[in-house]
Amino acid sequence: MAAGVMLYGTAAHAASPREREVPPFQYTSNPARVAASARVIPLYVDADFSDYDRERIVAAFRQWNYVLNGFIRFDGRLLPENASRSQIEQIRYHGGWVVARVDSTHPIAQKGEGAHALAVTVTGGRNGGFVYVIADRLAGRDLTGVVMHEFGHVLGAGHDQSGLMAPVYNAVASRCIDYQAVAMVAQAQRLSMRDLNWCETPRYQPGYPQPHQPRSALRGQ
Repeated sequence: MAAGVMLYGTAAHAASPREREVPPFQYTSNPARVAASARVIPLYVDADFSDYDRERIVAAFRQWNYVLNGFIRFDGRLLPENASRSQIEQIRYHGGWVVARVDSTHPIAQKGEGAHALAVTVTGGRNGGFVYVIADRLAGRDLTGVVMHEFGHVLGAGHDQSGLMAPVYNAVASRCIDYQAVAMVAQAQRLSMRDLNWCETPRYQPGYPQPHQPRSALRGQ
């Protein structure tokens, strides 16, 4: 099976200046761990995404790579065009995740939480899974924030009352990976918060009021 073409580059760092325009935010900067045995999670991105959308997806997993600080690393690749069902099953069998671009006519968007979601994560246990992006529902929303939330699910985080992992999309809360999101991932992956990074903007810290969550655009699970 073709391994897929590497997506741009996967060096881990915080968001670019363009991504910091509104609102401003910054991450903690705990020393990065050099770990030859770091767990790698392969992401295979659907070739149906535009170049711009691929850049948004890369921006999402690069933020997670910065947060995870060398303990776990997302490795982005382009899914081979016209990949067969058996190829995709091999990707999942080896722990890979397929980021698929679908629309609201897709079966995943017709049932359960998917009926109103912007994106849906379907886990395959230890054998990878799918992140379905329901493209015709995005309506100008930031794809980076949408898939950053879904990658939180890939890492084992559930939903939170506010912040990145809230079940309802909010443009402000989706700008970066907050303390609560990282804490859920740390618990799921048995990592220490002392070794990880998170968004430092006060609105994301415990005890600070969180942004209002509009009752629209459920994210999915």
